[in-house]
Amino acid sequence: MKPKLFKPSNKKLGFYMVLILAALALAAALGSPSIGLLSSKPPTSGSSSNFTFRATGFFHTAFDGKRWWIVTPDGHPFYISSVDHVDPAPDVDRVTNLCPYCIAIASQYPNDQAWALDTVSRLRKWGFNSLGAWSNTSLLGSMMPYTELLGMASGNDWFAPSFVSNAFQVANTAVAPLKNDPNLIGYFTDSELRWGPDWTDQHTLLDSYLQLPVGSPGRQVAEKYIHDPNGFLSALATRYFSVTTAAIKSVDPNHMILGVKMLAQLTSPAVLEAAAPYVDVFSIDDYALIGGLSNYIKSSWSPYLNVDGNLSLFYKYLHKPVMVAEYSFRGAGGLAPNTWPPIYPTYPNQQARAQAYESYIKGIYASPWVVGDQWFEYVDEPVNGRFDGENSNFGLVSTSNVPWSDLVNAMTVMHSQAPNVLAGNPSPCWSYQQTGTGSQVKCLLYANSCPANVSSPSSLWPYCTNSTTKSTIG
Repeated sequence: MKPKLFKPSNKKLGFYMVLILAALALAAALGSPSIGLLSSKPPTSGSSSNFTFRATGFFHTAFDGKRWWIVTPDGHPFYISSVDHVDPAPDVDRVTNLCPYCIAIASQYPNDQAWALDTVSRLRKWGFNSLGAWSNTSLLGSMMPYTELLGMASGNDWFAPSFVSNAFQVANTAVAPLKNDPNLIGYFTDSELRWGPDWTDQHTLLDSYLQLPVGSPGRQVAEKYIHDPNGFLSALATRYFSVTTAAIKSVDPNHMILGVKMLAQLTSPAVLEAAAPYVDVFSIDDYALIGGLSNYIKSSWSPYLNVDGNLSLFYKYLHKPVMVAEYSFRGAGGLAPNTWPPIYPTYPNQQARAQAYESYIKGIYASPWVVGDQWFEYVDEPVNGRFDGENSNFGLVSTSNVPWSDLVNAMTVMHSQAPNVLAGNPSPCWSYQQTGTGSQVKCLLYANSCPANVSSPSSLWPYCTNSTTKSTIG
């Protein structure tokens, strides 16, 4: 049973085509892939140790005077460390029409529930504390906090009444049933929408709306902004964020709005400023590109923001916390050929891939306005590519369900240094050790519903007694 309104069928597709021709045209001149080393300054939680915030019963945000936090339902500081697309049935090979991961785990587990228990145990072992977009939350959502991706944008005229009615319909269908779930962190309203010139249309959105039929709502608004594309973009973004937030809050006043998973390299200040009053957290998808490509985008299409190591320019225009909702690095050494799309660096081996991750995450942890990161994705993509041809080593595990040890070991180490750990509040399960009788997990368990000592994975839900306990699982 699939829990989402949609699977990642539109995942990054627009972004690929935004960049793909540019990447191919520049390939001869770009040289070797590179990612600039980011700041290794430690997180800035300082003396803010073992503190608590107001408990509301749901995840929310707070600022402690030094940095922004996600706050757990019972008031503890929390930094989101998630993985996207955690699912026993991920990508299908577009040539064979088979799911290689599905075949592998069918021989390893008696059923999906057994897979779920083992997978959550793995994620906790590696220091993850939550689930990202496209994860199977019907199977996993009671075991870990999670984020929910909606699809609220509709049509080519967001000033039309139909845009409003669709947003409220999505809210009634997908949001209302979750309004009382304390495990839900919050909602992404959409993923990777078009906010300016890209491969599909190198005109501004003002130009696009001026091409709508005479008398249509969007064209009437656009005609007020002739020769002012930035002003129109601000009006359009305000319309989008005000409508989608109102729709969600009409049925769920409890959970956070996490923004639109905006492509980092295609972000305009006007959109950030328009979003700020309506979101609790602004989410971006931040993939490192092959050398020179970011500058090509800026010079060819629009004065988009530079993406620096600690995302300071995003905060400059938002004054709200930021989350990296997607990022990844790929390396050689597995079955995934890493040939599509050719816009991302491919590291020569898994050790270099792990080092790229570590360099990136140090800069993110050092940023006092970043409240989480969500790695894309749990499983490598099929050797012949998924639906859109993407065939990358983005996974924490191979399609045979074997972890990439260099990467997950680096993640385990870095998660032990994550901001919430330095603040004295580790994630629900933060250390993992194999013993002669099983696996020993040290957990900080919240809320009131679980016993102080638990003995099976199915009991290791995120919110239990307000104490620290060691639990042995087989």
